Amino acid sequence: MRVHGDKRSMRSILMGIAFAATLAAGVLLGSLYDPNNAEAQPSVSFDGNGALMFHFVKPGSTADYEGIMQKLNDALEASDGRAEQARGWKVFRASADFTGQNSVPYVWVVDPVVAGANYAASAILNEVFASDIENLFNTYNGSFTDGQTKQLQVNMQLVADF
Repeated sequence: MRVHGDKRSMRSILMGIAFAATLAAGVLLGSLYDPNNAEAQPSVSFDGNGALMFHFVKPGSTADYEGIMQKLNDALEASDGRAEQARGWKVFRASADFTGQNSVPYVWVVDPVVAGANYAASAILNEVFASDIENLFNTYNGSFTDGQTKQLQVNMQLVADF
């Protein structure tokens, strides 16, 4: 009987050691991961001929959002290799809230889409305004509504060209 109990104790000890080793490895790997670095490299790409990106902005933050869109325009103009992307990109503000979440809808209209291009505003801003990216990023993200939907991406395929 005693031998059987020792095997069970040994198994419990080994399981505890395995658990502790797994936990330690997770903590070590987690400390190597920089969440700010992952967030600093966003990517927004579109599939199809054209795309719409709806942004839902707080009514009191429209000046902030539009200021960031102007900075985005400046970045697109100053960035190497983004001229084609900028030519097909327009930003519109809707005349009324159609969401029911007390927001001011803005729509990016991208036509044509540049295949493989990154349309993430913060990534483009970072290329030109790296020293001010944290402030720009916080202003941009802070302008979005507190509602459930902050952005909505719609990829489109051309059906008819009149």
